Amino acid sequence: MLRNFSKLRIGATASEYHHPGTRGLSILLITVLLTIPSESYGAWPPGDHPEIISELSHIPAKPTEYRADDEDTGNTDTLYVREFLLARDVVEREPVDVVESYTMSDARAWCFVRLHNSEEMQNIYFEWYYEDELYFEMNSRVGLSPNWRVYSSIGLQPGSWRVELKDRDGNTLDEIRFEVRE
Repeated sequence: MLRNFSKLRIGATASEYHHPGTRGLSILLITVLLTIPSESYGAWPPGDHPEIISELSHIPAKPTEYRADDEDTGNTDTLYVREFLLARDVVEREPVDVVESYTMSDARAWCFVRLHNSEEMQNIYFEWYYEDELYFEMNSRVGLSPNWRVYSSIGLQPGSWRVELKDRDGNTLDEIRFEVRE
């Protein structure tokens, strides 16, 4: 029966939890529980925005190296951005081909963030703006970790784009502006 369910869809996000006591053991958290039978893709997606689909193939968590000096950055914030960038893809929770802009041949934009969180689990929000209008918002849970990785993707249209990363209080943690050319 599992062969009929090949992907998770609609605002899917993967988050990775690292705990210093686990010696690098990672737990992959998926914040969407909606599965779509592969035979129903022809009618997918319903609604007015078929370009707003985040796809995530299941990627098993793999051990990663935890270094105590990751926490020794001098930053006293409990949640801060270590890396925030655009890429052509995200594979095994790592960005592939970092970019500053896209063309329509790219089809999708991928926004990747690496966070340090020394507080309890909390939400962050990816806000995608197209021509200065809010186009799509996606939230993700961030757990206690010096190396929490999460990403969001969106279908593209030519024009000016911006991605804002916000904390649970609506404060902007970081922002990226980019252009999509024909």
